[in-house]
Amino acid sequence: MVFYRHFLMITVLASFSLVSYSADVPNTEVEIETITIIGSQSEAIEVAGSASVISEEDLEKYEYTDIHKILSNIPGVNFRPEEGYGLRPNISIRGTYADRSGKVTLLEDGILIAPAPYAASSAYYFPTVGRIAGVEVLKGPSAISQGPYTVGGAINLLSTPIPSETGGMLNQEFGEDGTMRTHLILGAVGKNVAFSIESHTWETDGFDFIKASSDNTGFDKDDVVIKFRLNSDKDEDRIYHELNFKYQDSDEISDQSYVGLSDDDFRIDPHARYGLTAYDEMDNKHEQWSVNYLADFGNLEFSATIYENNFTRNWFKVDKIDNKKIYGLGNGINNIIDAANLGKAGASAILNGTNTQAVEIKLKNNNRTYTSEGTDLKIQYNTDRQSLTIGYRSTKDSEDRFQIYEYADWTRGKLGPLTKGEAPGYSSNNRLTYSEATAFYINEEINLGALTLNLGYRSEDWEISQDRYVDATRTAVNTAKGYPKKLTDSDNSLIGFGATYEVSDTTSLFIGFHEGFTPTGGGADSEEADNLELGVRYITEDTFAEFIVFNTDYANMFGTCTASGGAVGSCDQGDSFNGGAATIEGIELALKKVWQADNGTVYPVSLTYTSTNAQFDSSFKSSFWGNVNAGMDLPDLPDTQLALSVGFEIDNGWTGDATLYSYGSACSVAACSTGTEIDSYNVIDVSLSKAISEKTDIYLVVENITNEEDIVARAPKNGARAQKPITTTIGVRYQF
Repeated sequence: MVFYRHFLMITVLASFSLVSYSADVPNTEVEIETITIIGSQSEAIEVAGSASVISEEDLEKYEYTDIHKILSNIPGVNFRPEEGYGLRPNISIRGTYADRSGKVTLLEDGILIAPAPYAASSAYYFPTVGRIAGVEVLKGPSAISQGPYTVGGAINLLSTPIPSETGGMLNQEFGEDGTMRTHLILGAVGKNVAFSIESHTWETDGFDFIKASSDNTGFDKDDVVIKFRLNSDKDEDRIYHELNFKYQDSDEISDQSYVGLSDDDFRIDPHARYGLTAYDEMDNKHEQWSVNYLADFGNLEFSATIYENNFTRNWFKVDKIDNKKIYGLGNGINNIIDAANLGKAGASAILNGTNTQAVEIKLKNNNRTYTSEGTDLKIQYNTDRQSLTIGYRSTKDSEDRFQIYEYADWTRGKLGPLTKGEAPGYSSNNRLTYSEATAFYINEEINLGALTLNLGYRSEDWEISQDRYVDATRTAVNTAKGYPKKLTDSDNSLIGFGATYEVSDTTSLFIGFHEGFTPTGGGADSEEADNLELGVRYITEDTFAEFIVFNTDYANMFGTCTASGGAVGSCDQGDSFNGGAATIEGIELALKKVWQADNGTVYPVSLTYTSTNAQFDSSFKSSFWGNVNAGMDLPDLPDTQLALSVGFEIDNGWTGDATLYSYGSACSVAACSTGTEIDSYNVIDVSLSKAISEKTDIYLVVENITNEEDIVARAPKNGARAQKPITTTIGVRYQF
């Protein structure tokens, strides 16, 4: 941190001097924008491999606040739903394990945002999507520039940029279940200085209800983002300098639970929640600051970013049931729900509160503190014939767990008062995991006329260690058990290449190959895979079409034990398990067409489709994966996914869209059986908006207009979960 403070002081002083120096230089317009990786969809086409961009205009059609819904419009991106709002997403790219998006590189404005990208990558924090102005997705060879998770790819969320001129925006939204969302942006722009402050508040009572309880199942979430920018004048004869500062703060309190429903109870009411979960609550806070310096020399551009993320959370929730095993059942939630699905009356009685003999509910304060800090350096050199990019990143991160149990009796549908247990001594609930990592990448793009070649290289070096303490006061590390223990000290190097050949002005062919890996520190070997894609693109003024065939060949797949992942057996959270060889192959299709009628009305149509076949190639047994035979499907990965959207835009300011989302079948475990199936399902969303003035428009959004009630997931904890029911939202956007 001393280096960071010194660097910040130097750059601030330098920037102020530049502002003074350039005061008498003729000003040219400065483009103020969020830091991007790709830039735009037109630029995405030029990226090595497949990439997609969802713009702010795209996001405004539905004003989605669930990242899962947004990513459904990008081929090759899958997900496992959870609570219907996307608060803690489970994202997969080309078949990577979806649980808490732990195998996808997640970024906001190019900065890693997983709570602890190396020590604990599970995305228990995710940026509030309602304040996001765009989404970039990188797949294929381009993914190796955005590690550490390079098998599937990377997702970069673009925060709201500083307005191009002094002013702002207010978006006020109301919906069912007491839902209200307010998004306010204020910006001031001068010749060499720009500033913005953004506020986003979001609250709801939730669409589920808790049996025998008046508590709701919603949340309150507040965000504040402050941006400040200093820049020199843009002059072709001078070096352009830019300094950006960003501060973000968010708070969330949500009444969310890990406990789903048995199949019988789901059929009775898919939006019920068991009364034994009434105490469940997530309380978290995230804080980030970053400083970015840019120097543009013309053909050469240099940027440096320093950042720090701090995330604290306590998810107080049911962990075990019936610790004394009065009913002869296993005490894990998974065991109770599985037993209920097999028709055991004792399990159903416990879940529904009809048990006449009290059982003990064991709740855990899943109390954790995460930190991550890093430095990103990047040099880019461009000519008419080539583009060379060199990047370096150093990071430190940590996860601190201090998790205390509490207990309550449960009988006849009533929860007794909480009794606090002893603070943890030596255990997995009293530990600190920390890591250090460095990464280097280089990418060279060579333009040979109709043929463009891309060559990439990435090296990653990481070390993960853990302390477990002897007592609750943490007087010492348990050296007798081998702590402090180095969980891993490893490195990996990757190569990637791509080639694009322009067959004509409208058609191009491309091929890409890259090696990918996923670092692990939980006892398993690192995940490694070879990735291949072949594709064709067709582009005209009103048409875009892309077809891709991809194959991922895992030399070693691994899974990490988490409370959210629904492990088949018992395991310590954070431990990793090898799954051996696996093969994922599929096709991706993207079509966009715009028709314009003689009266000026525009009809945009888009289709995205993904078909995936993902199987284990070897047989094995583990407490995480269960008993796996070669040829079994990877869990929680739908075999197909489709999004079909049809819209209209009229000169009088009316616009509308209707989108069909269709998701194929899957299973929550490899050895698919009763109580683990997830059948295919469909959802239709519609939106309608009207520009009532140059600066004001109103909109209406109806999600799940046919009110489908399907099982969309069986995790966490093996319980059945439904999608959000029919939900109507109205809002107004005002620019000023």
